[in-house]
Amino acid sequence: MENTLKLFLRKTFDIREGEYGRAFLMQLYIFLIISTLLIVKPTVNALFLSRFGVENLPFAFILVAIFAGVVSTLYSRVLSKISLNKIIIGTLFFSVFSLIFFGVFLWLNIFENVILYLFYIWVAIFALLTTSQFWVMANIVFNAREAKRLFGFVGAGAIGGGIFGGYLTSVLAQIMSSEFLPFVCAFLLSFCIPIVRKVWRENVANTQTHFQQKKRTNGFSDCLLYTSPSPRDRQKS
Repeated sequence: MENTLKLFLRKTFDIREGEYGRAFLMQLYIFLIISTLLIVKPTVNALFLSRFGVENLPFAFILVAIFAGVVSTLYSRVLSKISLNKIIIGTLFFSVFSLIFFGVFLWLNIFENVILYLFYIWVAIFALLTTSQFWVMANIVFNAREAKRLFGFVGAGAIGGGIFGGYLTSVLAQIMSSEFLPFVCAFLLSFCIPIVRKVWRENVANTQTHFQQKKRTNGFSDCLLYTSPSPRDRQKS
């Protein structure tokens, strides 16, 4: 059975010996990220619109842009001082605890208006941050030749996560209140932490030099989040 599966993957996706573990773990990683996003984003949208109405969305968009600019600036500075795997794991831990925090406050109806605005902003930044981190890590785990062959297979995890997350949301929305869905997201997202640790330990920390890692992450901080040009950039243009 195992040999049949490997033969199928070899012929279909050109996955070679020694690449199965990396490919499957990275596919599972993006599957969990997108599944979480496809659950939490409709949830926060529904809660926000039911509470404030569509007329308050422009104000929320402005707040998202402001917070995204602040996070982008701080992230760029942190990235130059701390290794990428520690940042990714820290982001995942923070995201899991944030989801639990929002779930508890929404469930207990504590500061609901403020929490909903913060939750809406957090989800927008979470979507950008976690997906960007995944692809940068994938760029480190796979070299250029491997990426050409394997990114199609790995990216299929995102498609599967979108389908699974959307379907699971529709099912859970019928059997539980929307305030409980952040706890489901926290549960799913928590599995990403051991995946990142295992992939990094086996395929980056023990096989690549610090110079190789920095070279592959070059330019990452410039494209992580959408930000407006700095005054210096405006002067140059």
